[in-house]
Amino acid sequence: MNILLVYGGKSCEHDISIITACLAKGYFDGKLYCVYIDKDNKAYLAPQFWTPFDHINCGKLPEVYFKTGSGGIYVKNFWGRLKKIAIDYGVNCCHGVNGEDGSVSALLMLSGITEVESGVIPSGVAMDKVLTKYCLSGMGLPVVQGVDVTLSQYRSGNWQQQIQSLGYPVIVKPVTLGSSIGITVAHDGNQLANALELAFQFDTKVLVEQALQNFYELNCAALFDGDQIITSRVERPVTAHELLTFDDKYIEEGGAIKSPDVSRTVTGELAQRAQEYTRTIYSALGMRGVVRVDYLVADGKLYVNEINTVPGSLAYGLFSDVMTQTQFGSTLLQGANAVASSRNKLKYRYLSNVLKQNIVAKK
Repeated sequence: MNILLVYGGKSCEHDISIITACLAKGYFDGKLYCVYIDKDNKAYLAPQFWTPFDHINCGKLPEVYFKTGSGGIYVKNFWGRLKKIAIDYGVNCCHGVNGEDGSVSALLMLSGITEVESGVIPSGVAMDKVLTKYCLSGMGLPVVQGVDVTLSQYRSGNWQQQIQSLGYPVIVKPVTLGSSIGITVAHDGNQLANALELAFQFDTKVLVEQALQNFYELNCAALFDGDQIITSRVERPVTAHELLTFDDKYIEEGGAIKSPDVSRTVTGELAQRAQEYTRTIYSALGMRGVVRVDYLVADGKLYVNEINTVPGSLAYGLFSDVMTQTQFGSTLLQGANAVASSRNKLKYRYLSNVLKQNIVAKK
């Protein structure tokens, strides 16, 4: 069984994707092929034994190409010859734009490779915080009040009235970015202007939300095992800051990937509700693979915050109490195989006489 790990990509979350891929190597049995996409979106075949540090100065690596309908990848050797490698499953480890937004899912699907992730449409919706909020609101799930501001509105100054109704403080977020990059809490107009200036360095659309007081976060994940949706335990990430920062997650001692035990398991009514919401979101949006849903809690009320279709370390830590690493990987492949089997039974051809019409373009 040949398994493809795709990671990296032209994204601010490029480095975090490398960490996720290095951890994911331990989840799967079979022959692994690690396709590293650099910051210019060029794909290369990386050695399986590489650590995150090895990616700092990659040197010359064999180039990788995808061909529609091929069921594999093509690797160019140092003499310029292409060799096909058949691939059974493709695991997306890319975070952020140019990866988690459905682009890698589309690449794998068009290449005839069974993708181990949510798919094009769910990934695209979840990547956009504004679209996510619209979908969640339409499902009747609680979300924090917010407004979106486009770059053109910002440049024309036509945004202040929209935000006034929220009051202060507010949280400013680039719409398609994760890992807490570009996110700022603003307590007044000057801070808001600075926050918008920062956020628009990363995106052309920004979400401004009402900042909850004395809130904390909860995380819950879900996956599909081929028969049913399985939800994980619920955890509360720990931070000493006003909101969970990039350093909290990845760099500071006790950061989520370096030391997952910094999060605390949560039980009780709130945890049960988070699991119910997670299952509902996963099912309603037609998600597959592993998905993590992030929540905010304030005054005892649970709000859905974000949906991550490629969560950090693929969210294995949330399932580590019920599965080993390889059981986790095997479950993901079972789910992907079931989805592919159902999809392959669909009809993709429709016979008609429409091409027999004499249609000529008019100039």
